Parts: sequence; structure tokens; C-alpha cells
Amino acid sequence: MGSRHPWHDFLLRVLWHGGSTFDAWLNISSAKMASRLLTMPQSTTQMGLPSAIVYQLFQGGMGAWVQHVIGILFLKYRLHHQSGASDRTRFTTTTQLHEVIGGHLGPRWRAVSFVLNIVCVFYVCSLQLVACSNIVYNLNRTLDKRTWTSVFTAVFSLTIFIPNAHNYRIWSFLGVITTTYVAGYLVVATLAHEKVAGVKYTTPHSYEEYFTGLSGLTILGHVVVPVEIMDAMWKPQEFSMANAYSVIYILLVTMIPTISMNRRFGDILLKHPNALSLLPSSKFRDTAIILLLVHLFINFGMYSLAVYAMWEKLLRVHDSPSYGKKILSRVPVFLAFWLTALAFPFFGIISKILDATFIIWNFYVIPCAAYNLVFWSRTVQQQSKSLSTFGWVTDFSLNLGVILWVVIVECGLALWGDMVSLLSLKDDLRLFAKCYNC
Repeated sequence: MGSRHPWHDFLLRVLWHGGSTFDAWLNISSAKMASRLLTMPQSTTQMGLPSAIVYQLFQGGMGAWVQHVIGILFLKYRLHHQSGASDRTRFTTTTQLHEVIGGHLGPRWRAVSFVLNIVCVFYVCSLQLVACSNIVYNLNRTLDKRTWTSVFTAVFSLTIFIPNAHNYRIWSFLGVITTTYVAGYLVVATLAHEKVAGVKYTTPHSYEEYFTGLSGLTILGHVVVPVEIMDAMWKPQEFSMANAYSVIYILLVTMIPTISMNRRFGDILLKHPNALSLLPSSKFRDTAIILLLVHLFINFGMYSLAVYAMWEKLLRVHDSPSYGKKILSRVPVFLAFWLTALAFPFFGIISKILDATFIIWNFYVIPCAAYNLVFWSRTVQQQSKSLSTFGWVTDFSLNLGVILWVVIVECGLALWGDMVSLLSLKDDLRLFAKCYNC
């Protein structure tokens, strides 16, 4: 057999094999936004601009802390459970959040975390398909939204063939480019838009409106697949640094457009959940829509890999050397994504409710509680270093503060606001609607 050409190895190294800290930054940054970038101007307006700015900064900081907590739990898990694993095993077997939690606290915690984890990632995957049909409908209305969902489902089926997050460099790089372009377009197009007469800035009008807007901004804090991204890194101990830089990037590409749009359109944004609907049609707007669709494909691929891995482990084919078995096992999961997207074309509305429940418990409450329980023992503390520079009491207090905040405010008050909003729209919600909200 002849050896491979040097250019072949170079392309694989540059475009395919990604495990650096920079790759982690790409994965985190590209996995967070996409269509949420279009809904954040409305959420910001619902809260009122000053309050929204403060909350976004707070949410970014709190999210960075919790991701650091998850990172420490992952490193400790790997030290005790994967210390003898070969490089081949590490990068073909995906470690996931519920396994880390279960490895520290036992099977019951693992089972609870597994249920929360799979529901979280599954609904986020289905949401990408729904978002595609809603966005492309603004560009081309020759097909109804249900048909567009099926068209994009066919395209997204290609994600079945992606091995794991270690092979996602080129896609994540493209995801960052699309996010940056869309954010830049929103700013420039808003500034170039003619002044709107009689613009008012009177929000929030009610507690319900305020907490509904708050719920729409929780995306800034968490990473949907944090452990999967760490597991794909050559140096997972640098995940927290990559995440910190990602938080800065995300705050920049979200706050600048939302502030610009809020100052230009004010309360008008309350009636426009899609920010693009306020901007005139142009080739730049069409480009933004196309790039958003590309980004949704990238996000779907990243999230679906996590669901595929969970399903493969249930079928006991995840560690199989047969690539064909893995692909075949993923087909029914992908069909379930498609069926869910068709059945719930209003998924964007209920996504905030799911954020305020499953996301909050899976990515905030359980990791912070797990950290406190794992490191509560004096013996374990003597063998480890505290997460903060102020000692273990500070660590435990911050984690308890995070738990109380998210349970009371984001899982309590924000969920109440979302439920009130959903009930006000109940007469318009229809399963398998051909063209919802057209």
C-alpha cells in the first residue's frame, strides 16, 4: 500500500482533526447562538434595556463559573475512571455529563442527569429544524413551513455520518463566521435604517413581560454539550479559558446588535420575535438568512452527536469498531427529530419553558450540587485545590447562590411568565400545522 500524500495529511490536520483549545472556543462559540440571535432584541426590549444589559453580564459571569465547575468535575472523573484509557478509546468513546455526575455520586444521580440531558439536547435538535422553516419562509414563500421542515430534515440527515466532536473544526469555524456576519449585519442595517417616528421606550409593562424576556436570555450562560467538547480536547484542563473567551465573544455579538435595535425601534420590537422582519429586503439580508440556515445545520450536527452517543450506548454499539452499525443506530433517532419538528411547529414558543426547567436543572442545579457534595469531605479537600482563590467556603457559597438564584428566578418567576404567555396563545397552537403563524 502506498503512503498518503503530504497534502492529504495537511488537510486532515487543518480541517478535520481538532482538539486544541482554539477548537474548543470555536465549538462553544458556534454552538450557542444561531437563531437565538434574532430573538434576543425582543427579549431585551421586554426586560427594558438597562436591566437587560446588567442581566446579560450577570448571566455570562454565572455561566462561566458553572462551566468551570463542570470542568473540574470532568477532570476528576477522567482521573479516576479513564486514567488507563488509550488515545484511541478517548477519542472514539464520548464522555457525557450524566456519566460524570453518576461517576461521582452514583447510579441514581446518573439516571436523573441522563433523563434531563437527553430531553435537553433532543428538544434543542428539534428546535433547529423548526427554526429553519421559520427563517427560510421569510426568504422564499413558495413552500409552506411544514414542507420546508421536511426539506431541511433531508439536508440535516448528513449529520448522521459525522463521527464525533473531535471532527468538527471546519464546521465550528464556519459557525463563528456566520454568527459574526449576522451580528454585524444587524448593527449596520439598523444604523442605516431611517429613523422611526414616535418610537417609545416604555418596557417592561408587567412582571410577566419582564420575566418572559429574562427567560429568553438564559442561553448566554450555558453550553448545551460542555462535557462532549471537553472530551474532544487534547488539554481539557484549558476548557474554562476557552469558555471565558467564548463568553466575551458571545456578549459582544449579542449586546451590540440588541442595543442598536432597541434604540432604533424601541417598543416596536415587542411584536417582532424575529429581528430580521423589521429590516428591509436586500442581498445582505438574504445572505444573513442563508448563513443562519448554515449555522443551524452546524448547531444541529453538534447537538445531535450528543443524542446519538446516548442512544448508541443504550444499544451498546458506541464502542463498536463498526462505523456502519453506529450510522444505522442513529437513523431512528433522526426520524424522531423530524417527527417532533413536524408535530410541534410552535416549538419556539415552548422552548423557553423547557429552558426554564430542564436546562436550568441539568446545567446549573445538578452540577453545582454535585460539586458541593463531592468536595464536602475534608479528606477530598486536602487532595484538591479550591475552584476560587478564596477557599472552599467561597466555592460552596457561590454554588449555593447559583442554585437558589436559578431555582427561584429562572425556574420559578421566568417559568411563570412563559406559562402565562403560552396560555394566551393556546387557541393558535395546532399539532402538525401546515404553516403555523404564516
